[in-house]
Amino acid sequence: MKKLIYLLVCLFFISCQQQKTSSNKASLKERTSDSKSASSINSDNVIINPSSISEIKQAYAFTVDKLQNKLLDSVSFKYNCYNERSGTITYFSEKGKLSLIKHSYNEHDHHSATEQYFISNDAVFFAYLNKVSWSFEAGQAAEGATKDSITEERFYIVKEKPVLCLEKKYTTRSHASNNPQPEAIQNRQTDCKTIQPLLNDFDKLLTFKHNPDHECFEK
Repeated sequence: MKKLIYLLVCLFFISCQQQKTSSNKASLKERTSDSKSASSINSDNVIINPSSISEIKQAYAFTVDKLQNKLLDSVSFKYNCYNERSGTITYFSEKGKLSLIKHSYNEHDHHSATEQYFISNDAVFFAYLNKVSWSFEAGQAAEGATKDSITEERFYIVKEKPVLCLEKKYTTRSHASNNPQPEAIQNRQTDCKTIQPLLNDFDKLLTFKHNPDHECFEK
């Protein structure tokens, strides 16, 4: 009987020890998980590595707010490529970390574009491209009149892969009184399996920043 009681007591203490060990492991796991979550958020409660569309929108809004309130440092370079393409590249940063690259340029007289690359932890997470091609309106009645064909593209990016791509196209005319309002035009989702050309341009812009020669930016 004494042996049985002794055995039960031993089993009880073993069980308690196992529960304590399991509890400690669970607690450690929770702390580790919390630490991983915290490591993706900076001191301003902004996600450093956005991994979803909602997180990308949050990080984008934070950068735009900083930009509008002139809280970002910037440096600009103007270039001219043999009078065929000329533009300005501006690098915006905060505390030495790159936040945004804006590239505006004109090409062959009838084409202009603005490209914006939003950056977190040295990686692009959102890109906005606005491309304009203009031409003269046909017909004598429209002599001197021009029209702009505009394409806007938006790319939501996670780990160099597109998670959502949007596009809107519209035309404005110099002699028209009822030109479309861009913000009222619906975006169309596009099938973008790869964004490698965009990533290539982004890499070239990063390289150009540290290039001692800023006379020409080759796309």
